[in-house]
Amino acid sequence: MVNLTDLLYIKRGFLSEEQCEEIIEEYNDIPDEANQEHCPESINGVDTWSTYKVKHARLGTDVFDLIHKSVETMVCEYHDYLDTFKAFHCMRRTSLLFPHTYRIMKYDTGAWIHPHTDHAPYIYGSCTINLNEEYTGGDFSFWNGKHKVKLNRGDAMIWPADYFWVHAVDEIQSGTRYSVNCFLRATPEYYPEHVRFGVPIPVDLKNTAWDGNRTLIQ
Repeated sequence: MVNLTDLLYIKRGFLSEEQCEEIIEEYNDIPDEANQEHCPESINGVDTWSTYKVKHARLGTDVFDLIHKSVETMVCEYHDYLDTFKAFHCMRRTSLLFPHTYRIMKYDTGAWIHPHTDHAPYIYGSCTINLNEEYTGGDFSFWNGKHKVKLNRGDAMIWPADYFWVHAVDEIQSGTRYSVNCFLRATPEYYPEHVRFGVPIPVDLKNTAWDGNRTLIQ
């Protein structure tokens, strides 16, 4: 039997403390003002603004490359993990090929994320990396608290993105939490097409990876 929670893939201690600090420093070095985000609350559909702050990793920097390679590794390992169940369609390998944007997120005390999903056209997954431990609260909460996940420094997690995967982040009770998050797409959007994941795809499927207009994989 396959349980819904089996589709959560967690890799503990994936990044080192030094790598995590490098990404946090990048957040502080980015001159752009931090943004907030909004999306519908999962139960009532009310458009709700976040209380965390976001900056986007800068393309062409060492930190961007570190994040990209890390997420790429997670995506490839996730596919290998799902293969072990002998239950999921091989076409999924054509759906997690490109990052949306690499968001470095800062949660001050009192910040949280309301229950929501990451579903949008061409988005089929999400990946997060936790960057520090100097806070309390801030656990991942799936399905309105029915399943909780605590991530420590350097831990990474990947999961599907559709309307069934309602999740939130509990309120930060003390301290400040930093993380990286990326939605996983079948098509490029914000970054150039060469910023993609080297996901192994069976030869017979290569011509089926497309963006609605043209084949992406030759």
